[in-house]
Amino acid sequence: MTEPRTFTVATDATVITMIEGAKQRLVVIAPALSRAVADALAARFEDLDHLEIRVIVDADAEVYRLGFGEREALDVIREAATRNLLDLREQTGVRIGVVISDSDTMVFAPVSKNIEAGSHSAEQPNAIMLKGASTDDLARAAGADQTTEAPSGEIGNAALDPAKVEAMQTDLERNPPIKFNIARRMQVFSSRVVYVEFEIKNFALSRKQVPLPKDFQTVTNADLRDQITSRLRAPIAQLGAVKVTVGTGDDAKEELIDDTWLRKARKQIEDQYTFQIDNFGRVILREDREKFDAAVAEFTTVVADYHAAIRAALDKHRETFRDNFVAEFLPRWKTSPPAYMSQWGRTADEPALREELKDRADEVFDEMMNFAPPSVRLVEKNVSPKNVEDPKFLDPLRRIMEKRRVPKDIIDSLFASGGAAPEQPDLLDRS
Repeated sequence: MTEPRTFTVATDATVITMIEGAKQRLVVIAPALSRAVADALAARFEDLDHLEIRVIVDADAEVYRLGFGEREALDVIREAATRNLLDLREQTGVRIGVVISDSDTMVFAPVSKNIEAGSHSAEQPNAIMLKGASTDDLARAAGADQTTEAPSGEIGNAALDPAKVEAMQTDLERNPPIKFNIARRMQVFSSRVVYVEFEIKNFALSRKQVPLPKDFQTVTNADLRDQITSRLRAPIAQLGAVKVTVGTGDDAKEELIDDTWLRKARKQIEDQYTFQIDNFGRVILREDREKFDAAVAEFTTVVADYHAAIRAALDKHRETFRDNFVAEFLPRWKTSPPAYMSQWGRTADEPALREELKDRADEVFDEMMNFAPPSVRLVEKNVSPKNVEDPKFLDPLRRIMEKRRVPKDIIDSLFASGGAAPEQPDLLDRS
């Protein structure tokens, strides 16, 4: 004959057996119950004439959103309790399970079905079986000792308030628990896959333009004004690629970099670490975030060094730009100098106008080289339950992961559904 185990598994079948076997005393404590356990418990409420019963549960909607039980189970025991004049008890925040059946006690860790399906093997225990005096101590602590000299229990001293239960039901209607088979997959997805909005600004420079200051926009012909602006544009596009050191340490090397190189490098980061799903957005495996962040940081450093190299190269063109600027506007200024050139004792002769135009040319040129630093916008968002159910999201993600040679075990962990969690949620396994 096999000796009863002390460390065991709290399955629905085990709990129901203890409930049905109670002859004198039955205590059930848990955050919430499965429907199967609730049905067995409700049936014993008919035996109150010879069976002492104490039931303590939580009445917080979060208990059901976390997957500790079924809403219908609470309705079942409340209806049976009302019919048999049994006072159900409440203990806010209780997260332990206890079943006392006469002299036998099982203490167990309730399973959240949103996270795991629960153990089927005694080698993976979540419960302890106790007998004897410890059972009496637990019963008294739960307030199940009804003798007149007995002290009040440590827990369950408040009646289960119908108004509070109604508020809980309303809360669950407004924000219901996720279906448990989806909840398990959601847990896997949220641990491995997240949306990421990724944007890098101010890295390209070839199209940078600086408009002429207002007091130089005196040309009325729009075509001519565009021509002047074009002639005075900073010659970034004509510079070609510039040398920039990429990488650090032994991996450092010089590269010829231009805007085209940067766009290709940016796309390579996206293609290596993220997965674009049309009509949904871009996702990333959470385990790739550290390498992704490092790649973005290195890219940002390269962009900053590229900007510095462009500034140095452009500065060699400063004198040519200044000469072109003076040549363009000196004839106009000689005919109609700006009013401020004749104020405060200044003389608007040609040397003074030329020097002023050189200064103004330097101001425009400096603005041309005033590149905004590269900025990275990175926003992470969790996938939604609807995405996890939607083939239009799942199928393209699977295809692109397979195409990119993501390891099969990672893909399987995201898309497996058969053993993820039961279709119908249980507080405990029924095996």
